[in-house]
Amino acid sequence: MSPRQPGSPPVDDPLCGLDEDQKFWDRRGWLVAGVWVIFLVFPVLDLLVEDYSLPTRIIGLALIALFAAVYLQSYSKFSSKIGQGGTSARRAHVNFLVLCAIIVLGIPVVGLTTMGLFPFITSFAIFLLGRRRAIAAYSAVLVLSFALPIIYGQFMDAIFLIGLNLVLMVVYAITVAAIRRSTEAEKMRSDYLLVAEQERVARDVHDGIGHSLTALNLKAQLALRLLDQEQYAQARGELEQLSALAVDALDSVRTTVQGLSRQDLAAELAELRQACNDNNLEFTVAGSAEQVPMQLRSHVAWILREAVTNVLRHAHASRIVLQLEPEHVSIEDDGDGLQASTPGHGMRGMQERAKQFGASCTVGASRLGGTSVQVAFAADGNAR
Repeated sequence: MSPRQPGSPPVDDPLCGLDEDQKFWDRRGWLVAGVWVIFLVFPVLDLLVEDYSLPTRIIGLALIALFAAVYLQSYSKFSSKIGQGGTSARRAHVNFLVLCAIIVLGIPVVGLTTMGLFPFITSFAIFLLGRRRAIAAYSAVLVLSFALPIIYGQFMDAIFLIGLNLVLMVVYAITVAAIRRSTEAEKMRSDYLLVAEQERVARDVHDGIGHSLTALNLKAQLALRLLDQEQYAQARGELEQLSALAVDALDSVRTTVQGLSRQDLAAELAELRQACNDNNLEFTVAGSAEQVPMQLRSHVAWILREAVTNVLRHAHASRIVLQLEPEHVSIEDDGDGLQASTPGHGMRGMQERAKQFGASCTVGASRLGGTSVQVAFAADGNAR
């Protein structure tokens, strides 16, 4: 984000919090406003060079010092409100009135020299006080910028100060508009990231819990059949595995909530093989997990889990063939196929997850007669 007008830091990210740069601006942003205080040199030189009495010079210099201190203190305290419509804090409005009072007191003493203070008033109003007070300040400064030179009969002598005030007023207005637009864009980006994160969590929960619940259901059904057949020892073994699967499901929930969901591809293949064996599905793997680029293995493991879970749930298949290559992964079965159904959440989830790592995921008919899931990516793990 671009540096803002005198003394203004970037606005806070409403969702992400303050990073180190933002903290710097909040603590030291007034230093940028301090650069603009250099323009106070003109009224200071006027007091020192022109023919003023010593008391007038002392009082004038003291008022300019007070003006600079109030201006800097205001930006130091309220600059984080820039781009957020200003602040309604009483302290900010009191400080603004103090600055205005100093200018009013200075007009009869130093005359047109006080016009050098006008940019600070318009800056303070539009950046720190919001739209209504900015309009009032702009109107007052605009009137005084033309009225004072006419009253003092020095219009041509003041043409530079008139032009300076008009130009800075326009610059301030454009800067505020740019800041607000940038703030709105940042908010939209934050909202998008929030929605994307919610979708990621939903997808992770669906993938992890869906697979676990399917496995739990299948194990429970198998245990019931074994109990009906009075094969109690085998049924006990299935119930023990069911308990272990429940523990794994809880772990999956915890890691998903913590945003630490990472799947080991080799371990996932072993679990999928076990799940298929338990359900009398032939599970064939061509290739190995090591052939898949390291940075993609977690993503591929999720897709494989979803694909195999879909087969176990819906396909009525007897065979699954999985192929792993450096640029391609495929899962095929000999089940019922896609038929005329619309893509479900699991299918969309696989395609969305593939997009996350620059891959493509297509679902179609399998050469085995069922469904085929094809995931293509670059051998180096980057997007094609």
